[in-house]
Amino acid sequence: MAFLNPAFLSALALAGIPLIIHLIRRRKLVVIHWAAMEFLRQSQKKQKRRLRIEELILLTLRMLIVALAVLAFARPVLRALGIPLLSNNTRVYAVIVLDNSYSMEYAGTDGKTSFERAQLAADDIVTHVLKQGDAVSVVLLSDKPEALVGAPSYDLKLVRQRILAAKVADRATDYLAGAQAVSRLLNASKNPVKEVYWLSDDQEAAWTESHKDSARVIWGALGKDARLTWTSVGPGTSDRENLAIQTPIVGRELVTPHLPTRIETRVVNSGSRPRNDVAVNLLIDGKPAGATRTSVPANGSAMVQFMPLFNTAGAHVGRIELADAKHADGLVRDNSASFVVRCRDRIRILLQDTHPMADSTRSESLYLLTAMAPNDAAASLSPKLHNGQSFGSLNLHDYDAIVITGVSGLSPNDRAVLSEFVRSGGGVLLLPGAETDPRRVSADLETSGLLPARIGARRTLPDENSITLHPDTIPANHAALGIFRDTSVMNLASPRFTAYYPLEPIADETNANATRVILRFSNGDPAFVEREVGLGKVIIGASPMGGAWNQLSLKPVFVPLVYQLLSYLGEGATSHRNLKQESPFFVSLLLTDANKPVRVTTPDNKTVSQNSVVGSQGVTFTYSSTGQAGVYRLSVVGSNRTDSFAVGLPTGESNLTYTDPGPAAEAAGFPSGRLVVAHTPSQMLASINRARYGAEVWRPLIWLIVPLLFLESLLAQVWGRRG
Repeated sequence: MAFLNPAFLSALALAGIPLIIHLIRRRKLVVIHWAAMEFLRQSQKKQKRRLRIEELILLTLRMLIVALAVLAFARPVLRALGIPLLSNNTRVYAVIVLDNSYSMEYAGTDGKTSFERAQLAADDIVTHVLKQGDAVSVVLLSDKPEALVGAPSYDLKLVRQRILAAKVADRATDYLAGAQAVSRLLNASKNPVKEVYWLSDDQEAAWTESHKDSARVIWGALGKDARLTWTSVGPGTSDRENLAIQTPIVGRELVTPHLPTRIETRVVNSGSRPRNDVAVNLLIDGKPAGATRTSVPANGSAMVQFMPLFNTAGAHVGRIELADAKHADGLVRDNSASFVVRCRDRIRILLQDTHPMADSTRSESLYLLTAMAPNDAAASLSPKLHNGQSFGSLNLHDYDAIVITGVSGLSPNDRAVLSEFVRSGGGVLLLPGAETDPRRVSADLETSGLLPARIGARRTLPDENSITLHPDTIPANHAALGIFRDTSVMNLASPRFTAYYPLEPIADETNANATRVILRFSNGDPAFVEREVGLGKVIIGASPMGGAWNQLSLKPVFVPLVYQLLSYLGEGATSHRNLKQESPFFVSLLLTDANKPVRVTTPDNKTVSQNSVVGSQGVTFTYSSTGQAGVYRLSVVGSNRTDSFAVGLPTGESNLTYTDPGPAAEAAGFPSGRLVVAHTPSQMLASINRARYGAEVWRPLIWLIVPLLFLESLLAQVWGRRG
């Protein structure tokens, strides 16, 4: 126990006043022997003993009342176990951790968001807890913490202004990242008395990284350096219902007019009750373009899909949102998600038939030409047929993708121009044929750096042992073939193959992930192998796409397969336009745009300028500051080139499931007894005072004095009258 006003303890001497009065008032009796009173001596002894006991009880009560009154004025406090108490003159270094992840925009039943409550609580700490002479830093908490006030500041007014001006970010929460940021600040301070005030909405997902064994060292060191006061500012545990729209997935990055594009998203329900008949709307360029309804189970999700048409070329900005998104639930920010689709007038395809047949109806190129432009679809894929084994005087940059059938070798000049085409962003599809020389083709492609897989000797199978394609081997995230994993609509496993060339994927020493098998046969052998080369891509097939080797060209899946592969290869040197946070956006520009500034308008309408880069890969532009969710717009100064891309919110942050920070912090390695948890701002202030100065007990002492005074008065009256 300690005392806030220890000087008053000297007044404990006043507790001796009742004793002094008692001694003074004792009467000195004169003994007179009186024979008539001798017979009462025995009864007098008993009465005298009783009176002495009563006087001692009253004396004790009076001394106790005086002592308790003196102790109350001295303001005793109970010391928390293992935590040193602070005096009013102690200077403190405090770190305020303010969670500004986007879940903090959840509006509770009181009409305030979690972030607004956190700001008010932080303001209370600065105004009512910290004193002039205390130093303070402020950390904005997310998966990428930011020091709002880094170096310890003694200007509490400035700190208040920055706290009240802070904004919610588009990021997720990571308590371990926050603990690391706070530890760095604490280690840089020489102040021996350090405190941390943590204001958050207590999401379960925020502790994910803290479950790792390595996190125990960080949380343990933080607990040794400072006392932690954790304040819950989020909604109540029963008031955390939330629906969220995840980042839309576009069926392919590049689309063409008059060809429907699959756009889908997942509606996630992190609440404890199912949400039935949820209306979801699609908007393209700000105009309604579709609507659907779905039911989402409790703590589950449901997929919704749209198939819009884009009739004009250019970058189109879309949004999928809940109907009445502003009032669907307490967290508005994740009730919609934006996306960007680039629509090109046509995809220019060069189809080179190295061994054309005299009877064109038997030529593989005929099957491919028909697949590229069935009926009136020539506006989407615009193929040009070129017969012969050499490109001759063709300018490959006039095309978006190149298909070579019956590949049998490349001249040195063709190897050079084809390599330059791919490295600058072009796409190539290589299909073998009966005249293919596996060794020569492998050597020529390897020399040019374009080889995805070495070609083995042709294998021919009897009809009864024919093989099929195996859709389950397609990578789930592959932009071209991913849609074929679902065989209920297009069954890629229906064509049978009786001849193929075995493919042995090569290892790229400069990029371990450059080469991958994107489809296998039912016997496990690769059917298509892809390799990234520079800014472009090369895909090699194990079998032709037409002729007597397989049934592929005779099946309904043939046309969609050709479209998906060529649309994918024809994208050009452009990264995906629908990105995750911190993923860079990359685009290849025309040579005429070299050295021209590129202006980027961010989702909050701020404009930044950055120059393009001229190198061996041509004119390229990369933008990496993609921490903010929403739509970014690009324009090249002095050119009519414009573009757009979208960045989505981190999906896990929409799950508001609560977890108690006390047990969670101790499980992560925070020392027991160094953490105080408050569930309201008022509890926070009280807990801070208890943690700083201990629990004051003067009020209980006053309440104890009152009944003791009453008891003393009652006993004095009863015993005094009787005496």
